[in-house]
Amino acid sequence: MALVGNLKDLKLPSLIQLNCMERNTAKLTIEHGGKFGFVYFDDGQVVHAEFEPEIGEAAIYKLLTLYSGNFKVESGIRAPAQTIRKHWNNLLLDALHQLDDSDDNQEHKFDHLFERLFTVRGVQNITIFNTAGERIASSRQDVSPDLKLFAFIRLQNGKIGDALGDSIPEFTSIAVASKKYIFTQYNQLDVAIEMDHKIKLDVVLPLLKQALM
Repeated sequence: MALVGNLKDLKLPSLIQLNCMERNTAKLTIEHGGKFGFVYFDDGQVVHAEFEPEIGEAAIYKLLTLYSGNFKVESGIRAPAQTIRKHWNNLLLDALHQLDDSDDNQEHKFDHLFERLFTVRGVQNITIFNTAGERIASSRQDVSPDLKLFAFIRLQNGKIGDALGDSIPEFTSIAVASKKYIFTQYNQLDVAIEMDHKIKLDVVLPLLKQALM
């Protein structure tokens, strides 16, 4: 049975990640404004993409600019050619970084950052604060962040930096009940990342650093 939906509800990076992590062999069809794009998976790797007139990585880049469009995932369909050899995670991160460099759409200003961070296993929610401590973006609007906790960590990070005579720590982690938070900065903004409490810091921190670059 094919999986169908709209990119407004399930973004393309999430679709790619889902098919790759489940090691699917499948064909993803996207229809937007009368144009069709295709992404093929083979045993959990993206091996081919088309979005006229582009093919391969260039087609993936163009497809990632779409914020709406109907999609269908059909299992068991193999690619007609192999035009992509890069590992799916690197492919996705590189394409999203390119979009960051070219995107002037303020409505979606942080979408690509969120999508890159969600390629890291264990990330559950992301909240971004300005220098005044005000929340300016969140990956999930239905989740209320613990503003007091975030303000406390921000204050403590400042004290640590002062004590060391250096800048604030690159990453700070704290466990609260069944949740684990990682705090960092991105373009002079504060970022709070809610993680699965079972994740291992030595595994995820290098991946988070790569996604934030």
